[in-house]
Amino acid sequence: MTTPNRAIATAMVASTAVFGIAAVTGCGDDSTDTSTLVQQPPVEVHGSPTRLGWTSFQGMQLPVADQGPKSVNGAVARGFDHTPVGAGLAAIHASVRISVATDIQWALVAQQMLAPGPGRDAWALARAQISITSAISTGAPTVLGYLISRYSTQAADIAIYTRQADASLTRNTVTVLWQSGDWRLLLLAQPTVPTVAAVDTTPADMVALPGH
Repeated sequence: MTTPNRAIATAMVASTAVFGIAAVTGCGDDSTDTSTLVQQPPVEVHGSPTRLGWTSFQGMQLPVADQGPKSVNGAVARGFDHTPVGAGLAAIHASVRISVATDIQWALVAQQMLAPGPGRDAWALARAQISITSAISTGAPTVLGYLISRYSTQAADIAIYTRQADASLTRNTVTVLWQSGDWRLLLLAQPTVPTVAAVDTTPADMVALPGH
């Protein structure tokens, strides 16, 4: 049996090793008649969750708000608004839940909160090699907020900022996709850039998540 702190560290390595940025964009056609295109208004990506609260999962505090999740069934959180705020909350929940879910929880979390594909399959193979049987008892990271760098109705690239137990700050960059009526975390089988990095401070335009 792993200790709680060793379990969280091992799980983070197994899961974040396959995180990456994958922007979903449309392909253009030189023959397109641009006169028929309707310009979409800019989307506000710095809005804050309303009626923000917190819930505990495996020793981690996770944000809950009007924008989601609408339902929590065991380890699985679903029902995030099809908005930038909903995408941000979904990214946090999916990232944390797949990192700290126990041996009897992670398969269901992966099935319902991750986008299907080679990345999810690769993560499942890695996760099966470790064991997590208990919650984090001490030193759990604290989620401080998030910043959306790219957003469309199909996908969002999101940086999640976290304070670690030693007071250091990290940024975890992930992507969520809108699939089957909810945001799902996209994992890449072979990420080309590191997805977790140490940072000196949080950005001024980060969507802060206070109250815990």
